[in-house]
Amino acid sequence: MPTKNSENPGPVEALPEITYRQLEVFSVTCKERSYANAALELHSTRANIKRVCQEFEAAVGRPLFEEMADRTLVPTPFAQGLLVQVGPLSRSLRKLGEGVRTLHQAGRILRFAAGGEFFRGGLFTDFLATLKIADIFRSCFVRIEVKRFRTALLNAECDVYFGIGLGCADRLDSVDLGPVPWKIVRHPKAKGEPPATPGELEKDGWWIADAGEPEVAASVLEDFRKAGAPGGAVLAEAETARLLADPSSLPTAGCLFVPETTAGLADRDPGPWPSYRLTACLRRNHPYAELKPRLMAAVNGHGH
Repeated sequence: MPTKNSENPGPVEALPEITYRQLEVFSVTCKERSYANAALELHSTRANIKRVCQEFEAAVGRPLFEEMADRTLVPTPFAQGLLVQVGPLSRSLRKLGEGVRTLHQAGRILRFAAGGEFFRGGLFTDFLATLKIADIFRSCFVRIEVKRFRTALLNAECDVYFGIGLGCADRLDSVDLGPVPWKIVRHPKAKGEPPATPGELEKDGWWIADAGEPEVAASVLEDFRKAGAPGGAVLAEAETARLLADPSSLPTAGCLFVPETTAGLADRDPGPWPSYRLTACLRRNHPYAELKPRLMAAVNGHGH
């Protein structure tokens, strides 16, 4: 029976008591060389896959993987030998997985994520109607707030994160889905037409709603100013919600710019106004190689 001091794994029959799940996770993680990729393959999360691997390490009494700076996993010599020992079982697991995939002819599960009520808006529903994935994926939808989108993607809690005003991130790819038009909210008794260009805004009498990440909102505000708008400020989410519920709280000559998420993809011209962008983010080198090209094809189908 192998001990913590043994140099080579013994026969499969001599292994400590281990579970079917541990062997399955170990086998897939060796193949994927990544906790996150294994999580996607097994429809789990990175944290769960790592935990199972650590439990398996404790059971066999040896380290199984060395994690590199980029989170790539390198199986230890012990793990490589152990994988050979459990080869017959690994092949059985693979055949079982292939059988399950055959039964689910609609394809693998693709987890879309976004914050708030995003999935109910016209921006997403119109895009989803153009996205051709039914032949290889089944879709599900997960609510994850913007502040967690990077962690959720890197931990394989979701496959694609949709959002407005998302910034760049290491180890993530993004697909630009185009500009998001504005809904200009004014006081109910405001006279005349709303401003037609940034230069017509009143100094300190206009705001843009905070959306996405703070640094992106600050960048959009700066773009307004570069386009000729004087002053202005970013309005916090809670204050935006208050003014939307009661526009009479706005100054008579004031304007509040709010992203218009009910608009469809075909009608999103922001005109002369700088705008937020709608973005789909996914992990770089995602194991579903077809995913990013399909997202890009859907965007190109709308001419953006």
